[in-house]
Amino acid sequence: MSRRRGSALLDLLVGSTLALGILAATTGAIGVGGRLLLAGAARGEAEDTAAMAVEALAFDVRRAGWDPSAAGRTPVTEAAADRLTVTADLDANGAVDAASEETVRWVCAAALQRLSRVVGRQSLPLADGVSRCAFRYLDAAGAAIATPPAGLDATGRARVRAVGLDVTLVPTRLRAPVARTAIVALRGTP
Repeated sequence: MSRRRGSALLDLLVGSTLALGILAATTGAIGVGGRLLLAGAARGEAEDTAAMAVEALAFDVRRAGWDPSAAGRTPVTEAAADRLTVTADLDANGAVDAASEETVRWVCAAALQRLSRVVGRQSLPLADGVSRCAFRYLDAAGAAIATPPAGLDATGRARVRAVGLDVTLVPTRLRAPVARTAIVALRGTP
């Protein structure tokens, strides 16, 4: 009888060890799956954020210079590597209201790692975790316009026919950066 008890105890120990091993393997697999799911979600969010920024820029740049009253409005009022301001007379009253959506400013804030869109007086952060952000400007021939650190002067801004945005996001849960480049032509410029 004592031999049988020892054998049963040994069977119980072996079974428990196997069960614990299977439980540990299952827990590890669930952990790896969870980390992969989080990384995939972070990548998807970064892709969506970059696409949204490019789409919003395209919207703003394409309507820049809208001037139904033919008052001779300037579409690009500020053009630097880290900032862009575009205007449009959306209500056709012959003037551009700086406090409304007729004036849209884009800011690449490197120190904050943020890309923001300022509509009138309302700041709308579009992307956080920005590791690289820069605007480029092209003339009618598609050639790059050299942009000094202080930005383009009035003559340089008048030559702008397209705006480029280069943005790279590195979200906290993501090691591989998400980069987007867009070049958007101004409409309504000669």
